[in-house]
Amino acid sequence: MKTVFITGSSRGLGLEFTKQYLEKGYLVIASCRTPEKAKALHDLKMQYSDTLSLIQLDVTKEKERDRAFDEINEVFDSIDILINNAGIISGDGKNLYNLGDVHKEDFMKVLEINSLAPLLMSEKFLPLLEKVTNAKIINMTSQNGSITQRTQGGKYSYCTSKAALNMITKILSNDLREKEITVLAIQPGWIQTDMGGVNAPLKPAEPISKIIELVETKEIADTGKFLTQEGKELPW
Repeated sequence: MKTVFITGSSRGLGLEFTKQYLEKGYLVIASCRTPEKAKALHDLKMQYSDTLSLIQLDVTKEKERDRAFDEINEVFDSIDILINNAGIISGDGKNLYNLGDVHKEDFMKVLEINSLAPLLMSEKFLPLLEKVTNAKIINMTSQNGSITQRTQGGKYSYCTSKAALNMITKILSNDLREKEITVLAIQPGWIQTDMGGVNAPLKPAEPISKIIELVETKEIADTGKFLTQEGKELPW
């Protein structure tokens, strides 16, 4: 039975990943900052008591990453897939601080969560990923991170954070190639979540299903790619 570790699992894409991996028979480790408030996760825990583990984790805090690793390492021999899903659109969740109002503290918080934390999570949990054949690290990115395709202004912190995450994905794939750990940046599309908003054309179930199927097919030959949910390669 394979094990998948998903960050940012209390809602949106992370919650949908959790549901669908449980339905597929995986052992799922779902983390979020305040699991005691995550009713949907607790409902899933009642249904999948033997295969779902809930972990409290703020991905930006070293002590919490260390504690989460110790908790997981005590129970699980290895991790097959790490999905770095936790992310924010802005520091306060609503203001995008466009030109004329660029906000340093917002910018740094978005970079810390969206760019640096996935690297630090990958680094921390590498010992468990190394124990399996064809392990995978999936960084959930955005088409907003494509420099080539950016034709609009605004959204400085979010777009920059995803471009940085894409570069981190590429460098990490080079570092882990010899260990045969596949590292991918995948953009799920514009989806109806708290971040995507109600005007988004997609609901979470279908794109997440496509991503899960895509991840299952990818191997080390694909490492370092920036992909859509359908597997199309995007320009950097």
